[in-house]
Amino acid sequence: MTVFSILSLVFVLLLYRRIRLIEDTSPTVLNSAAQGYVELEGKASLYDGEVVRGPHPELPPMLWFRNYAIDSWAGFILGDEKGRCTVDPRGAEIITPLYTYNHHTYNAIYPGEKIYVLGQLHTLKKQRNDFEINNLMLSKLAEWKRNHFNFLHYFDKNKDGKIDDSELETAKQAASRMVDLALEETYQNPATHVVSNPEDGRPYIISSIHPDVLVVRYKRALVFHLATWIILSIYVLAMQVY
Repeated sequence: MTVFSILSLVFVLLLYRRIRLIEDTSPTVLNSAAQGYVELEGKASLYDGEVVRGPHPELPPMLWFRNYAIDSWAGFILGDEKGRCTVDPRGAEIITPLYTYNHHTYNAIYPGEKIYVLGQLHTLKKQRNDFEINNLMLSKLAEWKRNHFNFLHYFDKNKDGKIDDSELETAKQAASRMVDLALEETYQNPATHVVSNPEDGRPYIISSIHPDVLVVRYKRALVFHLATWIILSIYVLAMQVY
């Protein structure tokens, strides 16, 4: 009984930690995500050009699957409105509904399914800070100025043969838009970001169940294990007394 009491307490602590991390970690989008432990939400998809993946030809295509015999640890892509990243599921606690299809019972994540990820984000391609983005804009502006005729053609709106302050501001805004579009393309490359198992031991969670529902499930399990720990602890103390 002592062992079961200790196990219940361990489960209480683990569940409490997961609840706190899910509730305290703010969601982020990929084009502004910082390095480190993050919470992401988006749609899951296969790698570009990949159309078929699954444990059995009778089953629909899947990104990840688990049944009594097979665990899939192949990576896949998560995309939100601002970018895409690669998700490495190795070492993750993956939570999905249990599916039954044509006599097969399994857990799975499907292409196009919305998923929630809590894990370690690594940026493989360096992100730009505001200072660097401004320098890129100025470089683009300088590049345009080198072709004086074209620069006047596009930005000398009053056709007086020179660029005034208002027209220069318009050119800066155009250069800034060009830089933003170029950077947006890098955020759409899933190789820019990779989410994987944290090295510091924090939970790595991938779920096709909404985090609010997940927290409710964890809280119910916490109450159950807490009650079990209290009951077993009282029983163990009573046995020691008698």
